[in-house]
Amino acid sequence: MSAQHAPPGAALSAAEITTRSGSNFLTGFACLDAARRAGMTTIYAFCRVADDAVDEAKDRATGERHLEFWRHELAAAVVGTATTPVGRELQATMQRFAVPAAPLEDLLDGVATDLAPKPFVDEGELHVYCYRVAAAVGLACLPVLGAPSAGARTFADALGHALQRTNILRDLVGDAEGGRCYIPATWLAAAGVEREWLAGRGPDAAYAAGGPVAQLRARLAAAARTWFARAHAALAELPRRERRALVPARIMGVVYSELLARLERQGGDLRGPRVRVGRGRKVWLALQVLAGVRA
Repeated sequence: MSAQHAPPGAALSAAEITTRSGSNFLTGFACLDAARRAGMTTIYAFCRVADDAVDEAKDRATGERHLEFWRHELAAAVVGTATTPVGRELQATMQRFAVPAAPLEDLLDGVATDLAPKPFVDEGELHVYCYRVAAAVGLACLPVLGAPSAGARTFADALGHALQRTNILRDLVGDAEGGRCYIPATWLAAAGVEREWLAGRGPDAAYAAGGPVAQLRARLAAAARTWFARAHAALAELPRRERRALVPARIMGVVYSELLARLERQGGDLRGPRVRVGRGRKVWLALQVLAGVRA
């Protein structure tokens, strides 16, 4: 693919990509040594460009072409022939920390879902999506963090599911406006919610306390809480060395748990400003994890 038609981010380094993102995930990287921080930054950057390949594409054909570019770049990184800055950094990270390619391949399959978005039929489809776009990324990060055990994988899988369900809850309006809906059709039917209501275009009664949208959002929040609890339980079973290695993931967990609490306080009124956790609060939460006050 020529430079003119290369996907977003193809000419940027991992550091440049992450600096532009302002993601919640970056808060936890500061506590790592230089090599591990670079590795985590690189994996995040690859995830970012894969997502942007779809989100910033002008049409489906362009998105498919850009995503295929990154599939080839990932395959090239595995054999040592990557060509882009982030691809070469990923190549070095995979070699240094023995990062497997399979979870990142799963990620690409997950973001490909958004090339032709359609409502999930049931909770099983939601589960697969959350695994691919979030839990799989956590699994890819474990070798970089130095926590490769089966228990750490259980923790990373559960945390990924919790984070993605929180993301879905936060982004209901934006996703609906973009023609996407990650809420299972069975859940919508059970709550009596029409898809267009998620974009804020329903009757006022739909957003009332205890109303249909509030019930739907509470169900999604409860699902996220269940996965947070599973992650916490898995973490408690790990030896101290691995718990310390997983501090960046634990920081992400407490930041997103705070985000989830703020979303829950909204109830059914999703028509206000997008809910965020401010930078100062993120730093405070990170310090609490580092001090052992929070798990």
